[in-house]
Amino acid sequence: MRGRRPAVLLLAGALLMPGAAAAAPVDTTDRTIRDTDGDNLLEYAKGERLKVVGRRKRVAPPSRGSLINFLQLSDFQIVDEESPGRVEFLDSSQDASGPTKAAYRPMETLTTQVAEAMVRAIRGARSPLTGEPLDLTILTGDNADNQQYNEIRWFIDILDGGASVSPDSGVGTAVCPANPDSVYDGLRGGGTGGYYEPDSSEPGEDGDGYSPDREVNQSSAGVDVTVRDFTGLFERANEPFRSEGLGMPWYTAFGNHDALVQGNSPEAFGGPQGESGESFNPGYHGIVTGCAKPTQAATEGFFGDPTSARIVPPDEERCFLAKNTPVSGAPGPCAATSFIDEHFVTSGTPAGHGFLPTGELSPAQQEAGYGLPFSADANDDGYYSFSPRGGLRFIVLDTITDECGTILCSEGSIDDAQFLWMADQIERATSMRQYVIVFGHHTLRTIRLPSDDATEQPIHDGQRVNREDPSQPAGSSPAETLEELFCRSPNVIAHVAGHEHENYLRHHTCEREETSPTTGTADFWEVATAAHIDWPQQARMIELIRNPRGRGMWLALTLLDHAGPPEPVWDPASADVLTLASVARELAYNDFQNNRASRGDRDDRNVVVKIARRWPPPASG
Repeated sequence: MRGRRPAVLLLAGALLMPGAAAAAPVDTTDRTIRDTDGDNLLEYAKGERLKVVGRRKRVAPPSRGSLINFLQLSDFQIVDEESPGRVEFLDSSQDASGPTKAAYRPMETLTTQVAEAMVRAIRGARSPLTGEPLDLTILTGDNADNQQYNEIRWFIDILDGGASVSPDSGVGTAVCPANPDSVYDGLRGGGTGGYYEPDSSEPGEDGDGYSPDREVNQSSAGVDVTVRDFTGLFERANEPFRSEGLGMPWYTAFGNHDALVQGNSPEAFGGPQGESGESFNPGYHGIVTGCAKPTQAATEGFFGDPTSARIVPPDEERCFLAKNTPVSGAPGPCAATSFIDEHFVTSGTPAGHGFLPTGELSPAQQEAGYGLPFSADANDDGYYSFSPRGGLRFIVLDTITDECGTILCSEGSIDDAQFLWMADQIERATSMRQYVIVFGHHTLRTIRLPSDDATEQPIHDGQRVNREDPSQPAGSSPAETLEELFCRSPNVIAHVAGHEHENYLRHHTCEREETSPTTGTADFWEVATAAHIDWPQQARMIELIRNPRGRGMWLALTLLDHAGPPEPVWDPASADVLTLASVARELAYNDFQNNRASRGDRDDRNVVVKIARRWPPPASG
């Protein structure tokens, strides 16, 4: 193990104590944010009380019975929008349906402020049912947008708090000087095939997808939208701010944007392909740390000819991060660190935020199998487990497809080593009288890619059939799926994920599924939560409660809006973090590539799921 890692124990079962006084309500049972009058502007709206899923019945608040209350955050995709390593030009067709859609978003320069606004909203959050504070936070991936060192540092500093976060990047040189007129060096305007210009809506100055005079400027909801101007927005968004921090333990999972260029390309690093380890691609790193930002479609690989580019100040801190093992020869700080290593450079808790290797835990924790196992460390993967309290085990997966055989590897897979580890974890939990909640970036229906790494075979898909749309494939591997493993494991309660940028809830009824070959007696729930980079920019509180009127349990799911107000009052001279986050939410709502249905249906939002299992967990056998 690398010597920089402190020998700090992961304390299984340690929870934060409730505070002395409850904070003001911040969740969407009290109030939420939406467009109440159809003018494409957002307002505060009436909250949605918790209800039993599938019924109209509301839930009476119990006075006790909370077993754990935690927060899921997902898909912040913190963006260095000035980076030459981005591929906005792949989205220049303004095609809202292609495989490279959303390579550009009008609100991407505001992602650090959205993250900070969410942190500020949840610091005092309590359960609307039991009044209990949050015990911990789990992030289900895509914390960074482009695998870059500076993006993940901004994110860690925002969650830890107490740091000055400067979203601007680039250091001017004699060869590639900084723009003397603006701190912003990203793309803007340009008319046909162009980008958002917050300083003007004149014809030819806004990108055609954001111009109010374009008749086809529509959101995916099929209504005409207008993306408002906010003069001086890009410059203000690049000013530094002070982060407040979560103030609670936080854990994280790999997302495809954390480990792949723009969430798709594995070409920044080769391998590990068994024992060879990761090796960096000097061409890709030369582009991302350089000063030539490509502006035309690629002719080979992910990037175009750098001679057709705009000049931006270079920055070695834009280098691409390896997943686990530092790669000698990579530029700047990336030669001595990795995504996992950076989670040990933190003022937050716990050490490594979940990535602490099993061998560095206490003997009792090693015996229980917690931490990041040897199989993950050897393969440069990032899966692990821990116990947040007695009777519960959290399993955090690494669903990234590092080598899919094409340049688009955004969807997920599970290799055989990880699958066998996960099955063993579930068996250990059964013997220790623990229920299991599984976390990962990809939903089950998006864990379906092959791998061209022979050492990973067989690959395990999430499920065999896409039950929401049987015409679409959900996987092709003959090996056992995650759904089948969970269905034969009565102690698995839920699978919690992100990736699809949509709030939804699904009950996997297992042996009652006509297409499932599983013959077990279990069922489980899949909880997917929307993204912070896109509308509706929400988080989800998840609380497991002992049913005060029976022998079962409740899983209470409550959405939270970030602290930015619904309609920004814009003054570039005084706009603060929350105002900028408010602008980001409005732009996300009116982005013509946006899916306004991402908020989910009523039964995907503030609901209580009845779990037909008793507490404490039964003894095995």
